[in-house]
Amino acid sequence: MTKKMDSSVLEQRITRRVRLIFYGGSKSPRDNSAFEFAAKNIKKDYERAYPHNIVIAIFVDAAKTVVDKINEQKTGKIESLDLLFHGTERGLYMYKGASLDPKGGFSGEDIEDNDLNASLYAGRIRKWLGDDKGDEARAVNDIDFTKFSPEGAIIEIHGCKSGNDTDPLTDSITKNLSEELANGYVIGHTTKANPNINSGKKTSREQQDYRHGQRAIWKDGKVIKITDKKGMLTLKDFV
Repeated sequence: MTKKMDSSVLEQRITRRVRLIFYGGSKSPRDNSAFEFAAKNIKKDYERAYPHNIVIAIFVDAAKTVVDKINEQKTGKIESLDLLFHGTERGLYMYKGASLDPKGGFSGEDIEDNDLNASLYAGRIRKWLGDDKGDEARAVNDIDFTKFSPEGAIIEIHGCKSGNDTDPLTDSITKNLSEELANGYVIGHTTKANPNINSGKKTSREQQDYRHGQRAIWKDGKVIKITDKKGMLTLKDFV
C-alpha cells in the first residue's frame, strides 16, 4: 500500500531555504584548518537560528566548484552564501590541490609552474589579468543570481579587505556582487581579517571565527553601513 505524503511535509521539502558555506582554497593546510573551524561555527549559528533551513558547508579548491554548486540550486532558494578564502577586493584566491592534510601544501612556484590558480575574480577583466590561471578559475559574472532569494539574501566574504573599493577603475568583488544580488546585501572586511575572535585573549582552534573587526555592508553597489559588531549579522543589523 502506498502511503500518501502529508501535504505540509511536501510543501516544506519544496520551500526549504538553502545556506551555502564554502571554505579552503589556500596553499597552506594550516590556513585551511582555520577556515574549516570558522565555517563550522557559522554552520552551528545558522542551524540554531534557522532550524528549517538546509545548511551546506563544503571544502573547495576551485571557484568552478563554488559557481557550479550555486548554479545547481533551485531558483530563489539561497538565503545566504559565506565565502572563507584568502583574497582582496579584486577576488578570492583558490588553488587546485589545496588540502587540510598537514603534510600537504605547496609553494607559489608550484602554482605558477602547474597553473593551479582557480580563483574567483571580481569581474571578467580582473580574471583576464590574473596570473597563471587554470581552467577552473571563475568570475562573479559566471554566477546565476536568480538562485538567490529575491528578498534579503546575504553574501558574506570572510577574507582580508574584501569589503573595499579603493580603485574605481578596476573591479571590486563586494561591489560587483552587490550590484548583481537584487534586494540583497554583501558583507566584507575593510581591514585584514583574522580568526582570533577573542581579541586580547587566547582563541582556541574550535573558537576560530572571522566575524569580528570592521565590516562594510554593501547594497546595490554602494556601502550603506560600516559595523564593528562581533558575530553573525542579520537583516536587522543593516538598518
